Amino acid sequence: MKQVFLNSVLGHAALSARDRFDLLRALLCNPEAVGSLVNDQIAFSLVTKLCRSGKVFVDVGAHIGSVISEVHRSDKRVDIVAIEAIPEKADRLRWKFPFARIHQCALGESRGEVSFFIHNLRSGYSSLSRPSGKDDSIREIVTPMDTLDNLVSSLPVDVIKIDVEGAELGVVRGGKQVLSESRPVVMFESAPSEWNSLGYTKEALWEQLGELEYLIFVPNRLAHDGESLSLQCFLDSHVYPRRTTNYFAVPRERRIEVRDRARLIRGVRA
Repeated sequence: MKQVFLNSVLGHAALSARDRFDLLRALLCNPEAVGSLVNDQIAFSLVTKLCRSGKVFVDVGAHIGSVISEVHRSDKRVDIVAIEAIPEKADRLRWKFPFARIHQCALGESRGEVSFFIHNLRSGYSSLSRPSGKDDSIREIVTPMDTLDNLVSSLPVDVIKIDVEGAELGVVRGGKQVLSESRPVVMFESAPSEWNSLGYTKEALWEQLGELEYLIFVPNRLAHDGESLSLQCFLDSHVYPRRTTNYFAVPRERRIEVRDRARLIRGVRA
């Protein structure tokens, strides 16, 4: 149903109403989860509006296109590149968003072909990571894998969103040239799960971004003057009750610029 109404006035209104309902339900039923929920809603509002006009927004793990739709709605002068591993989802994105460049592949550290595991009941949880046990609701496909550097290194990339269910470190490692030269803001997901068949860890992700001179923030601190997350604070924010699911990685030299853009988006006074 969300796919049908995306990129329409009704769809945007429905998503806004859903966010308010989710927040009210959390306040009533699970108040400890409110902080994480609010941060994730702030993350969406920021990442879809941070990209500068005339620059490129890259959506890694585009799924049904919620982020694509909101970025285009916010500024039609932003060029959008989207990557989606599930073939039928990529085909749907091409039909729904003809203004965007869609690549049907997984992203990682190298190029080739890889196994990809599709959750038939919850396709948003599909991943390169092999499931820990037998699950009849998961089907395995073989899909092309490419690197961020190969796909977009020649483009003026300004913002990247990465939501690839535990494979975020592989995307970063395969995008070192883009991150080093274009210096985009990166919003990435980091869930609390410890097990990952890819061998990626939260520590390694934090360290890799640090080596590239990126600072990590939770969404509700992006518009403020607080320090970035240390490794220990980053790890601690995954412990229940979590602070957020989504984090912003900001090039050290762009910190003030991005803070001020976030203030305008969120209506925060200095």
